[in-house]
Amino acid sequence: MSKNLLCQGIALVIATMGIVGASLSACGTKNKGWNEEQRASAREMLSEWRDVAYLNALSDAEWAMFAGDVADILEMQWPSYVEFMAMPMVDDSVELVVVTAIVNEIEANSRNMRHIFPYHSLVRLEVLPAGLTHHQQTEFYQCLAAMVDNNFGSLDNFVWGAISSSLDDQTIAHMLRACAAPFWQ
Repeated sequence: MSKNLLCQGIALVIATMGIVGASLSACGTKNKGWNEEQRASAREMLSEWRDVAYLNALSDAEWAMFAGDVADILEMQWPSYVEFMAMPMVDDSVELVVVTAIVNEIEANSRNMRHIFPYHSLVRLEVLPAGLTHHQQTEFYQCLAAMVDNNFGSLDNFVWGAISSSLDDQTIAHMLRACAAPFWQ
């Protein structure tokens, strides 16, 4: 009986602290993983993230892969879906996994800056002129990636700032204008 209480206490601590990857195998807990309905529910929970700048540039197929990968990470970290959903800070845990997944996919380089700030959107917003060549677009995104690295120290800081809305829109607008200036001449 005391072992069962101890295991339940450990499970409660793990759930409330959000300890990642912890296992209760010593307590005899058996987790077979999430069923398909639970995975679908987790992917649906992620749909509110679809409007985040990097994620809204993904095609439907890319989004499905991203959401599936995040759901897999959640299932690995919290094998019991019921315990996961009962955690007091489940939304914060999901946010941490989503942001970590975004940061892992993105590096501040010209190729990935295209996903955060798509060319067609920058043309529509009149940040860049229409009709830039591939080479000119690459120059713009290389400039932007360098400015992100120089201003934020790390892409993690940039992404966290953008998601938490602590990043000043004027800072981003200044970087975009500075990198776009040569193409308006």
